[in-house]
Amino acid sequence: MSISASVLTDHLRSGDRIFVGQATSEPVALVAALMQVAPRFERLGIFCGFSLNPIWKSGMPDGLRISTYCGLGSMGSLVARSQARVIPFSMSQLSSALLSRIMPVDVVLLQVSPADADGFHSLGFTADYVWEAAQIARVVVVEVNASVPVTRSACRLHTSQLVIARESDTQLPELPAEPIGETQMHVAREVAKLVPDGATLQLGIGKLADAVAHALKDRRGLRIRSGMVGDWFPELVEAGAVDDGSQDACLASLAVGSGGLYRSLQREYLIGFALPAQLVVPIEGSPFMAINSAIEVDLRGQVNAEFLGERYVGAASGQPDYFRAARQSHGGLAILALPSSNERGDKSRIVPRIACGYVTSAQSDIDVIVTEHGIADIRATDLDERQLRITAIADPNLRSALHDTAASHPA
Repeated sequence: MSISASVLTDHLRSGDRIFVGQATSEPVALVAALMQVAPRFERLGIFCGFSLNPIWKSGMPDGLRISTYCGLGSMGSLVARSQARVIPFSMSQLSSALLSRIMPVDVVLLQVSPADADGFHSLGFTADYVWEAAQIARVVVVEVNASVPVTRSACRLHTSQLVIARESDTQLPELPAEPIGETQMHVAREVAKLVPDGATLQLGIGKLADAVAHALKDRRGLRIRSGMVGDWFPELVEAGAVDDGSQDACLASLAVGSGGLYRSLQREYLIGFALPAQLVVPIEGSPFMAINSAIEVDLRGQVNAEFLGERYVGAASGQPDYFRAARQSHGGLAILALPSSNERGDKSRIVPRIACGYVTSAQSDIDVIVTEHGIADIRATDLDERQLRITAIADPNLRSALHDTAASHPA
């Protein structure tokens, strides 16, 4: 038995609810040890969010009750096999459930940096639900990983609060950037028309987020409030687009991307890491531009960012929270950006109605919808007018069916 497995055996109990750090805070060796010792216990529950750990793609021990808030990354494989249950939390809902103890937590597993001179460990490129879970858990078991950097964040754990299961220098999991396509660049150029100098920017990760950032390289004084940052952040920094003179001008909850991103963040020390609730507070004098994507949007402006047909493949994540924050900001915009059709060009991503019946963001939470064919400003529009405006930015080859739907089923 490994040292990690031995430590877990000593501290786990049957019926425990175990929360695992996500992304770069997930302790890969501890999760492997958990799979090894799990059969010795009964009714273990595990919650893990966005993961790049391939172990979740393999067979799980019998008896584990696994849950997640997303169908992304390695978790998507478990969800597809019905081996993980999705609790469709937004980030604010997840935080509330933990703080109110509606979701009980017994054990937390995560990886942290080596301790500083005062005995505090950094969570590195993470400040999210695992921090809140650690405050209420019976025990916090950690892997001290020399690859986890000390970052600018109030989320630090003292050695006295932790059980150290192992020490390592394991490389942080990477998510290589995808090539940006021509369609994404066209969408991004339309989005860029809406973002002024000095705005507060929220983006996610992925090739559309990368494309939007690329289109904003000529802006100046941008602030960042983003649940996730990817390789687009250092590109904006290098272009001189980001405000580098204000304390806490740039904050995020997670950084996920290439090794180059991680090295850049350690060098620059420009971005801080804060809990999601701190990221949705508008900055005075800086319009909040919340830019998110989706699987589809309907002619009412309702958004589905979670279901592909009957399969759960996405997440609500921070989208509803950021859209509402943007709408509370003077001059801010809740911007939904997406290609007008699928990659084959034979299926519109603007649809008459959300077929799955599951709405991630309500029609009342969206200000502007952007595709490569233009911008539909649906603020202060009645349902008939917004149908016309949204149809006008659909794929021209697929637009006639939407016109027919709008004509035969008026709002």
